Amino acid sequence: MPGGEQVYGFDASLLDADIGKKAPGFILSNLSGEKISLDSFKGKPVFLNFWATWCPYCRKERSHLNKLHAEYRDKGLVIISISTDRSGNKLRKFMDHTLADFIVLHDDEGRVSSSYNIIGLPSSLLINREGIIKYKFTGFREWTSEGSKKAIDSLF
Repeated sequence: MPGGEQVYGFDASLLDADIGKKAPGFILSNLSGEKISLDSFKGKPVFLNFWATWCPYCRKERSHLNKLHAEYRDKGLVIISISTDRSGNKLRKFMDHTLADFIVLHDDEGRVSSSYNIIGLPSSLLINREGIIKYKFTGFREWTSEGSKKAIDSLF
């Protein structure tokens, strides 16, 4: 809400404070230990998703993200899924039984999720080609829905 308008006892503008700002850079490891940098995707739209293995809504989103990846990969959308799990072993075991066609990274210390002001899981951000955060969503979302695709299409 513009101007810090109070909504049911809290400042809703804090949730939107990142929108319109440059996405904070980061370097995290994938499940193979390879370091991946957000900067390596400069010039491409990025779908950034924060989640955890223990979160039932995060688990539910996985299939939507796979479908989204299949539909948008040829258009250049990069999907980066960042696990906030503390245990790398737990994450690897989960991913052994879970299909993920997109990039999965591990933020075991919570530094990246903190830099993005993540307050609930799952949380997703849509970042345009210039590296600017266009949208931020907290909670489960059907990413294959018409409304979700409209937001994603705005990145191109």
